[in-house]
Amino acid sequence: MVHSSRLSIPCVLLLVCLASAPPGHASPDGPTYDAAFRAMMADPLDLDTTFGFAVIARRAGDLEGAIGALERMLILNPDLPVVHYELARLYDQLGSLEAARRYYQSALRYDPPSEIRADIEARMARLDETMQASSFSGSASLGVRYQSNANAGPDDPHVLVGGFEAHLADEFLDRSDWSAVASARLTHRYDLGRDPTTFIVSGASAYATRQSKLEENDTEIVAVTIGPEFTRPTGTSLHPALSADLATLGGPTLYRSIGVGIAARGVFPGSRKLQWTVNTAVLRRNFEASERSPTIDRRDGESYRMGVETRAAVSPKWRIGASLGWERQNSREKSESHSQGSAGLRLLGAVASPIGDRAWNLAAAAQGSIREYAAPDGTIDPDHRRRDRGLALSVALSIPFADATAATIEARRDWRRSNLPNFEYEDTSLSVGVRIAF
Repeated sequence: MVHSSRLSIPCVLLLVCLASAPPGHASPDGPTYDAAFRAMMADPLDLDTTFGFAVIARRAGDLEGAIGALERMLILNPDLPVVHYELARLYDQLGSLEAARRYYQSALRYDPPSEIRADIEARMARLDETMQASSFSGSASLGVRYQSNANAGPDDPHVLVGGFEAHLADEFLDRSDWSAVASARLTHRYDLGRDPTTFIVSGASAYATRQSKLEENDTEIVAVTIGPEFTRPTGTSLHPALSADLATLGGPTLYRSIGVGIAARGVFPGSRKLQWTVNTAVLRRNFEASERSPTIDRRDGESYRMGVETRAAVSPKWRIGASLGWERQNSREKSESHSQGSAGLRLLGAVASPIGDRAWNLAAAAQGSIREYAAPDGTIDPDHRRRDRGLALSVALSIPFADATAATIEARRDWRRSNLPNFEYEDTSLSVGVRIAF
């Protein structure tokens, strides 16, 4: 019976069932739900019947209905630790963190079994961290990378100039090189304390390479974003943001850009394992002409982007994702304007470590793209518009050796095929490094 003043063995078993039963297995309009609701209303003083309805309502995804039933039970008998615990979990899932913490604390007062106490304390620690108005998170990595084609040059010296075949000097063909690579990302979230949950999210990222031989390809990129994020208890969120970035190549500024975008994410109805993300952005980018690239400012213009991604857990240790992307670049020079479509697959999982107890994380990805330019470039071929097809394959392994620190290894292969030989290239790269999260 649920009227026990302790967390009895049957209650603990029922809690295990509640924790393991994913929502969505019944519909609030289905016969099981309706029968349980009628039984509860027929005898509202029967706590076991009310608790049974709460179990079914939770499994059906009707979290508010389950909360209402459990809180009515506490009106009849406030000395029900299992109900306090389940209310805490339900409020936690809904995003009502203050209420969740209050019920976790009341459940602890009944001296629950050690495994339940450990679970409650871990959940309360996470809530305390989440409930902080201001929080920082980020990561930093440092490593070395080898590239067989560090300058993205063609491997065939026969190219086109003005529509005629020319012979490219060896210094402009593909060249291998080593580089040091560093990156960092920092995110700040400030909770405005509103309903729905609203954060102001600020982000900054930096990326830099230093080549061993091809110093003219040293790269630096700095990007910042800021905007509100609105989050619903169901897990759906909307994040409009302003963004700006700056890049240098070999010392001089390569480009500056500013833009605005919207990101949304959530889960598909009826499934908490299938997630979706949609990103859209409009960007204005201005290139800086230099002695090395005197006409690069022909690329100045607006970029319109959209991406869609889905992710699903295929097992407790493995997830799979798929993505589609589209971009339209309107440049000042029509021959630099282009449209691009892309599609990708990604597999992520945990594998047993041959040394130690920490699992290794494995990621494998494949992405293809098609890009078509709006007009021919007369300096290369006045009769043919450029069309490129790209393919990238990668495998990455993360080997943790502390709670927030891991060694990383990545192998990658890139191909680009084009109807103009000037733009064909292949590259094989291998990177090793260390990543720290905080």
